[in-house]
Amino acid sequence: MRIRLGFSEVINSTGPFLFTTALCVFVLSLFQSFNAKATGYKQPSEAIAEFVNEYNVPDALVSPKGRWMALLEGNDSEKTGALHTKNLLAIAFNPLSSMQINIPRYTSVSFKHIDTGAVIRPKAIPEGNILHPTWSANDRYMAFVLETKQAAHLWVYDLKQKKSRILSQFPLNGFTMNKPFEWLADSSGLIANIRVNNPTSNQRHKPEASVQQPLVISATASLAKGASSEFGSVQQDEFKRFAFGQLYKLPLQGRAVGIGQPAYFSDFSASPDATNILVAMMDMSQLPDMQKADFDRQRYSVWQIWGMRGIPLYEVYRPQEVLQIANVLSEPFSQPVVKRAFQWRADKGATLVWAESSDGEENESLYSISAPFKREPRLYAETPGRVSHILWGDSQLAILVMNQGNGKMTYYAFSPLTPDRSRVPLNLFDDLSAGSSRELIHTKNDLGVDVVKVAGGRYLFLKGIKRENGVDTPYLSRFDARGNLFTSIWQSSAPYFEQVIDVISDDGMRFVTQKQSKSNPANYFSRNLTFDTVEQLTRNRHPYPSMQAISKEEMSFKAGGHTIKGDFYLPNSFDPSNGRIPVLIWLNMQQKKTSKGVKSPYLFSQLNALNGAAYVHEGYAVLNIRNLQTLDQQMHGEELSKYLQDSAQAIVSTLIAQGIADKNKIALGGHGLAATNVVKLLAETDLFVTGIARSGTYNLTLAPFMFGQGEESLWANQSKYIENSVIFKANDVNTSLLLVHGYQDRGNGSYPIQSERLFSAMNDMGKSVRLVMLPNSGHMYSEQEEVLHMLYEQSQWLKLHFESLPEIEVSDTIPEIFRFELPAPQEQVEYSSPWG
Repeated sequence: MRIRLGFSEVINSTGPFLFTTALCVFVLSLFQSFNAKATGYKQPSEAIAEFVNEYNVPDALVSPKGRWMALLEGNDSEKTGALHTKNLLAIAFNPLSSMQINIPRYTSVSFKHIDTGAVIRPKAIPEGNILHPTWSANDRYMAFVLETKQAAHLWVYDLKQKKSRILSQFPLNGFTMNKPFEWLADSSGLIANIRVNNPTSNQRHKPEASVQQPLVISATASLAKGASSEFGSVQQDEFKRFAFGQLYKLPLQGRAVGIGQPAYFSDFSASPDATNILVAMMDMSQLPDMQKADFDRQRYSVWQIWGMRGIPLYEVYRPQEVLQIANVLSEPFSQPVVKRAFQWRADKGATLVWAESSDGEENESLYSISAPFKREPRLYAETPGRVSHILWGDSQLAILVMNQGNGKMTYYAFSPLTPDRSRVPLNLFDDLSAGSSRELIHTKNDLGVDVVKVAGGRYLFLKGIKRENGVDTPYLSRFDARGNLFTSIWQSSAPYFEQVIDVISDDGMRFVTQKQSKSNPANYFSRNLTFDTVEQLTRNRHPYPSMQAISKEEMSFKAGGHTIKGDFYLPNSFDPSNGRIPVLIWLNMQQKKTSKGVKSPYLFSQLNALNGAAYVHEGYAVLNIRNLQTLDQQMHGEELSKYLQDSAQAIVSTLIAQGIADKNKIALGGHGLAATNVVKLLAETDLFVTGIARSGTYNLTLAPFMFGQGEESLWANQSKYIENSVIFKANDVNTSLLLVHGYQDRGNGSYPIQSERLFSAMNDMGKSVRLVMLPNSGHMYSEQEEVLHMLYEQSQWLKLHFESLPEIEVSDTIPEIFRFELPAPQEQVEYSSPWG
């Protein structure tokens, strides 16, 4: 095919000198704005600029009494990477705020009254991330963690007074527990774990000196004791510093009161009557031997019941010391007693239940103790196996969950008043097919404690998704615990995907749903099956209005034994009778398969500015490839090359055969490792007129652990890294290339030097290449003005290669006025070299 090498190739292909000169002037004026030095951020057309609008449906949290719905916006998992992150004992957390990383973070909250439609938008909440939004049992308050750059504090919003306030100036400690606070069941206040030690990294930023100074960074291979272990002495000291906390009672009326002494808390739970608290404290003497599983399962925690002033009332469990091998024969043999699964009974004021067994026994027993905790524990029930936990319901029904191993659970219905009688096995989750899911609906009981929703002492409610023929359908069911039978209440119907958020009536006939379709974004609705009414609670606008009339279909291609799938967009102006049109093929990295992924033809089409869909508005066809393999430990070298070449050939051939693509106007783009594929395909095929590569990895010698540690590192296998570095194939790239990179990119192997070096190499070889650096962006671009500028640069680049230049008639006759004689060549004079 004919390759177009920027302006010079077009100019030099026009023939006689006269017309070359005329066309040169025309072309230079046509693209003057594109080639001129940038004077600031530019913006694309309005239709393309729409793609900076993020489609982010607010999460909904219905209040316990079903009167209010909190709408939480800004949960963007990609932006979590911008947080400070540290890992200790496999706990990923932010050392500045002590909050764990894998927690949803929100930027704003509003409240919607479900019956009246009234909306409350809090205005006095400072800027920061909102974590753990939690309703009080009485529906009046919402507590949440406000995470700022320096710390995390506990806030509460009062819906009656429409005021928000901080409950304590003490920063929270969420390092050893996912949620560092909980409501008292009577809604009078909260219990929180407060940070005792401030992190050393939490220091005020000093202004940079006006005088330039050397920047020195050292890395020392310490040979201190424990340094070679994964959890050495240095990490243990850090663990202790971050784990040290102090429990506080934070009443809504009155001053904060400390509970007991500081300790290394790993869990706590207040009794339903708000008079006692169960605490778990880690034994730091066992820390050198602790693994992540030990921490998760509380194997080295001491469990005690305290009064609300912190006075120990009863020690529930203290792990027995493991005997050393040398002492086994000298000590009398005894099976250590293990206690676990500690829970307050939800139907009592202060009664604790736990599972107990001798080490090695297969079955466990349930024991209980009640306030004032002066009598010996009583046997509550015998259990057939290992207890996972108890799901409390009402006074007539609770569910005993048994752990069968390998993630399998069995469920038994029993009466909390007579736990050893009439224990009925339940088939709550036994009939689930692959891809289907189901979960119990919860509520608050009269004491204000979280329980499963029970009607009539026997009926449970479950929401779920069933998968049939690869299509997911949400539903709501009622389950009879006595008859072990499901009864369908409601299910979603085409052409909508509508799922239950929460049930707000006792009989299960009124509930809140989230509803969407292929062309309508998700919104929340209130359904009342008794009166067959539906009320829309939110009205989220379509984020991309200009895309509503754009044709989209799924395409698949067969190549080399694998199937490539993508979304194909055609502009409204496309008419086969008018001829072929330019095509942009955008490569997206293959998404990891997850069991939670929803499959439905009725989901709203999510778009974003980082793929190629926006350019359908320029009159081009766009193919967004979803599952193309990228460079990794399994796929590399010749195998990857053949895979990519076969895939590209199959895609291009199909689009040409269907009468859509102009073979001379097909462009290729990608981001990250997909950008690496772009450069690789430009070097190894002649299918594309140009390429767009963003934030790619082109020189693997700058990513020395790309394929792993040890024998897979650069120093052990240099040839593998060189063979897979596309920068060494830059001389084979015969098309033009637009490179874009975020200057703040700190991704593994994708520092901005990757694009700088590839640009330098191609430029030195006389290739047509353009480099755009976005100064404030990382690997994934999030700054709006820079995303807009990126869209502009790509738009201009595609126009340069897709929009045809005016045809100029070539003539052999030149008007006399333009005739002139070329000057005689000057004599070349050789001068002696100064180097001899």
